[in-house]
Amino acid sequence: MQSLAERLEKELNRQGISMYALAKMINVSQPAIAKIVKGETRDPKNIVEIANALNVNPHWLKTGEGSREITTAISPITSLVSNNEDEEHTYQIDRLDVQAAAAINGITNQDYPDIIQSIYFSKQGLIEIVGKKSTDNVYLITVPTDSMAPTINKGDLVFVDTKIDYYDTEGIYIFSLNGDLYIKRLMRLPTNVYKAISDNKLYPEFDISDELFNTAKIVGKFIRVLPINAKEL
Repeated sequence: MQSLAERLEKELNRQGISMYALAKMINVSQPAIAKIVKGETRDPKNIVEIANALNVNPHWLKTGEGSREITTAISPITSLVSNNEDEEHTYQIDRLDVQAAAAINGITNQDYPDIIQSIYFSKQGLIEIVGKKSTDNVYLITVPTDSMAPTINKGDLVFVDTKIDYYDTEGIYIFSLNGDLYIKRLMRLPTNVYKAISDNKLYPEFDISDELFNTAKIVGKFIRVLPINAKEL
């Protein structure tokens, strides 16, 4: 039977995803992924995040047992999240469209943004899925572009922390500049120039001067992708 290292390396090659890209997808360093691929880390604590990023069964990835495809993966997740509020699922996160999300921080003139859907999490679900202990200022949006693929694919549901309405650290932000909305990875250079980077290399990166960046309005910073894949039948 193949090892975890062999399964992960084979899966990365099959999907054409580099170790660097996977590291960015789950917010760890590339050397951390390299240690798993080399077999130096045999029981990584973020195996679920890795499996979700690759859209494979976490149990299969870790042990080699069962199906590679996510046939039952939604089952444990459904105990953590629900479409309806009940005694267990009390933490509400609203799903907005991108323009409505922009209204949260006053970027667009929309006093009452339309809520597409509300999703409810258990306390454990909030920590495991969202990575937060509170739902304050956290929203779900559907990503309308493939510019951040494969890290975030078009149509993915992503958690956005709108409390972070400033450049915090390198990460993926939704921001408005000169009247246009962008979803880009922002990185500040020592020269005080900001690079707006698309993980999809078909989209060129561009520089934003410090002066111009001061006119930008940040809607929020992306936290995680909701690990539930909907299919049209």
